[in-house]
Amino acid sequence: MHTIRLLAPLALALTVQLSVGVVTAQAQEFPSRSLQVIVPFTPGGPTDAIARVVGRELSRLTGQPAVVENRPGAGGNVGSAQVARAEPDGYTMIVNGGLTHTLNPQIFAKTSGYTLKDFTAVAAFAKSPMVLTVNPDLGVNDVQQLIALAKSKPGGLSFASGGQASNPHMAAELFRDSTQTNMLHIPYKGTADSVKDIVSGRVQVGFYSPQVAEPLVQAGRLKALGVTSTTRIKGLDNIPTIAEQGVKDFVFESWYIILVPAKTPTQVVNKLNQLINQALDTPETQKAFSTIGLDVIHATPAQTEARITAEQNKWGELVKKIGLQLE
Repeated sequence: MHTIRLLAPLALALTVQLSVGVVTAQAQEFPSRSLQVIVPFTPGGPTDAIARVVGRELSRLTGQPAVVENRPGAGGNVGSAQVARAEPDGYTMIVNGGLTHTLNPQIFAKTSGYTLKDFTAVAAFAKSPMVLTVNPDLGVNDVQQLIALAKSKPGGLSFASGGQASNPHMAAELFRDSTQTNMLHIPYKGTADSVKDIVSGRVQVGFYSPQVAEPLVQAGRLKALGVTSTTRIKGLDNIPTIAEQGVKDFVFESWYIILVPAKTPTQVVNKLNQLINQALDTPETQKAFSTIGLDVIHATPAQTEARITAEQNKWGELVKKIGLQLE
């Protein structure tokens, strides 16, 4: 009996050591087969475009296929649910908008059976500001003039977006809350339709990506009043930030993340993070991102998790305030 008691701790220690050894070996060998990269939206959008750039570079770096698969539906919930239920081995990941990821569990009555706890963050890897634009005939030349006009006509101005809970919608909601103004939200089925109506004057205000806004501003079809970043942006250098114009601490960025299922081994998550950061540093990736108006960023898994938590708290308060709920 005494011998058995002595051997039991030794057996446990050996088991733990063997388990750690297996996980470490798996991480060193990872990836040894093809990777599945899920995009929870239709082909052709910015999330799809950057996923294909990252997938291409991962294939080159690892020698394994990185297959991008589009799983659209329910505002991104279908693809997210698929990844949440996948084997936590690092071979299935999702490229998603940071806003979509943090908002969906809070605004959809049914989120296809997943929560933020069902994921482990790998990396935040790209971001882009937005541009506050108005119809030129509105007669305002800066952010403070827009605020004054909106306050003089509560509910009399309208802002367009590409749909409920989209980046343009939430940027405008943050602006309304930060400036205590009341403007009517007009959601469209996509950016193209919303732009058409702002240019025609049917809607007065809209937030757009620099790629969409810049050519229309240069052509005089839209007027840019401010950018949502902390600094001015290339191509629209003469347009001050919204914060510069008196809306204290106003910042809104479209940002993109890669996640894997919860319980994916830490060593595998770190290996993926390392590979993704290598992929971001190639001239091909940086050129491709720049073409669609994205800035490359580098973040560890811990930094990415921290940002997700901060964004969840930030948007949770606003969602409750405006009563945003979707089916």
